[in-house]
Amino acid sequence: MAKAPTIAMIPTGRARTRLGALLKQVERRKKRFVITRSGKPAAVLLAVTDFDDLLEERDPEFQRSLRRAAQEFRNGKTTRLSDYRKARSAARRAG
Repeated sequence: MAKAPTIAMIPTGRARTRLGALLKQVERRKKRFVITRSGKPAAVLLAVTDFDDLLEERDPEFQRSLRRAAQEFRNGKTTRLSDYRKARSAARRAG
C-alpha cells in the first residue's frame, strides 16, 4: 500500500529560495507543500500525478460515471475489479 503524502506549510520566501529542494521532495517522496503568504495559504506545490488526479475527480463525466456506478451497485450490478481496470485502461488508451 502506498504511503500517504505528507503536507507541510512553508512561507513564500523560503519556498522561493529552496524551490529545487522542494521539487525533489515532491517528485521523489510524494510530499506536498502549502505555500503561505503572511501566514495564510496562497498556493500548493504537489506532484503532477496528484494534480492530474484532482482534475479528473472534478471532471463532469467522471462525476456522472460515479453516480451511475453507485446506482448500478444499489441495483446489484457489479463488476470484478480486474475487469474494471482492464476496461478503464482500454478507455484511456482510446481517448
